[in-house]
Amino acid sequence: MIRIIELLVRFKEYVVLCLLVAMSFLLMTFGNAAKLRGFRIILISSVGLLQESLAWLPNPLTILSDNAALREENYRLSREVAQTRRAIAENDRFHALLQFRDSADFSVLPARIVGRIMDKSRYYLTMNAGVLDSVFTGMPILNEKGLVGFVFSSARHHSIIQTILDKDTRIAAKIERNGINGIVAWEGGAALYLTNIAKTEDVKEGDMVVTSDYSSRYPANIIIGRIVEKKDEATTLFWKLRVEPAVHFSSLEYVFVGLQAPNEEQQMVEDLLEKRLKKGDVNRETSTRAREAIRDANRLNREATREAAKEAERQAARDSIKNARERQNAPKDSSDEN
Repeated sequence: MIRIIELLVRFKEYVVLCLLVAMSFLLMTFGNAAKLRGFRIILISSVGLLQESLAWLPNPLTILSDNAALREENYRLSREVAQTRRAIAENDRFHALLQFRDSADFSVLPARIVGRIMDKSRYYLTMNAGVLDSVFTGMPILNEKGLVGFVFSSARHHSIIQTILDKDTRIAAKIERNGINGIVAWEGGAALYLTNIAKTEDVKEGDMVVTSDYSSRYPANIIIGRIVEKKDEATTLFWKLRVEPAVHFSSLEYVFVGLQAPNEEQQMVEDLLEKRLKKGDVNRETSTRAREAIRDANRLNREATREAAKEAERQAARDSIKNARERQNAPKDSSDEN
């Protein structure tokens, strides 16, 4: 019974058509016009009541077409929402860039990142601005978040940026809250470290680290990052401060070039000093290794001497025992017999 009802609901238009055709034949059979009019009225009323009673039943074909239209409309609206969100995010980003450009204390040139070069100890970026745009080697690179790096090399229309995530990174920096100066260096991964901060200094997790006035390459008070970890190592007098960079390098798209060349004389003097310090560190390391080798050799010599003395003592004891046994086994003298 349920299946019959489902078939009638599914094919209700055809059922109604069949009923109408059957009634038409019946009407053609009767020839009385008065009877036909009465039957027509009854038929129309019955059909109307039937359609009204079955109007609440859904049409499968209509449902399928409506679902397809709704899916298409939903997809279109989803695309429009995604485009709107991207447009809002891009608008906010451009607004922040414009605010930074207008508030900067020095002239800046906007540029776009068009390439990335990464390995375990280097992180380079390529931007679409070069010598023809007045971009030269050594100029600082930053964005609205903070410090990015500096121009490593420059061609006509493109330049290579050496980011602060580099093994050669040495940035004169300070803690913004109290002005304590230190050096920011990179030791691998996505974090920086603020070094040369004595344990007697007031340092807190969450302190912002900015470029200092002593930097020869970067403008002062540019945000580098935030201190996220403070370690007290027993083998040193300095804090080990891990700094999270303010710039998200993985999603970096737009940067600004600080149109100011670094102080070449100051940078040259500092580079010479750094090379001398590195050479001194190498010499000290070599001397330390030599002293350690000499100390190990002396220790081995002393151990060998002690072992040789013990062996001589053991040999003397063996010889004494051997001589005593030989005297015991020797024949007695004739004078002793008498």
